Amino acid sequence: MLAVVAVVATVAAACGSRGFDPDPEVVARGEQLYAASCVQCHGGPTGGQISDIPPRHNAQGHTWHHADCLLTDIVLDGLPPRPGASGDQIMPAFRGELTEIEVDAILTYLKTWWTDEQRQAQAEVTAAECPGE
Repeated sequence: MLAVVAVVATVAAACGSRGFDPDPEVVARGEQLYAASCVQCHGGPTGGQISDIPPRHNAQGHTWHHADCLLTDIVLDGLPPRPGASGDQIMPAFRGELTEIEVDAILTYLKTWWTDEQRQAQAEVTAAECPGE
């Protein structure tokens, strides 16, 4: 009987039945930081396409396909310009302006825009690609 309970608990955890229940203070801080540093280029929680440049971070975008550690690195270190991109389509580095804890708050806020399935898929990518997280 205990083995059955353990298997059910493991499957439930893998399927995300625990749900997404972030700390409201972290979400509020992430929202403030996103409004100050990100929204002017990436937009808000509605609209956008997966192919937008700069990309939208909502459920219609592509951000949820990437691990937290990669997203943190992109925010802190920026990205080089894409071929053919204009100067206003360059992801700047925010290292020195944002801390890793602040980036985590922004990512937590972004995750409130995603579906349960997207959050679960993103959590799986993060677990596979981010050692120690």
